[in-house]
Amino acid sequence: MNHLGKRYSGFTLVEVMVVIVIMGILMSLVMLNIDGMDMRKAMQQRELLILDLKKINREANDQARVYALRIDRETDVHAFQYHVIEYYKPQPPLQTPSMSLTQQDPWRELKQFPVRELPAKVSFRVENQEQDYAQANNTDLLGERAPQIIWFGNGEAKPVHIQMYYANQAIGAPIQIDYLGKVDAAS
Repeated sequence: MNHLGKRYSGFTLVEVMVVIVIMGILMSLVMLNIDGMDMRKAMQQRELLILDLKKINREANDQARVYALRIDRETDVHAFQYHVIEYYKPQPPLQTPSMSLTQQDPWRELKQFPVRELPAKVSFRVENQEQDYAQANNTDLLGERAPQIIWFGNGEAKPVHIQMYYANQAIGAPIQIDYLGKVDAAS
């Protein structure tokens, strides 16, 4: 038998292992890049939120109106989103025999500010800061039902910290709104 004339075709075990390792490295790079894209979207959304907060503060002060942010958490039906709302002091209802007393919602959505919908897995949490409201008596603005972020239209705001998250991991430094409505967003 002469083995010199026969030619064997195929891959050696070493060649197959090298190809598998290279494919594994490429797949991990692709997966990291996809996650990196989502992280960049979260950072862009953080910057957009900062711009929105500054704009709302400026508008509330220029118009001398009470504005707030209404936050809708992510559900199966819609993504995490926020709306700008305005406070209208409720008028006492007219009492007639055919009308019953109903509680009016003093907050109305502002149409000139678009609803902002955050990308999937992106959200933020608001933490109220200690502030003494001993002289205040308007529960619509400072009670349990009041929005967490409010600009009072007189140059003041409820002080808060806002932390952005992507997939429950903090993104960037907390955004702070002080009692004068100043937005501090250290990177």
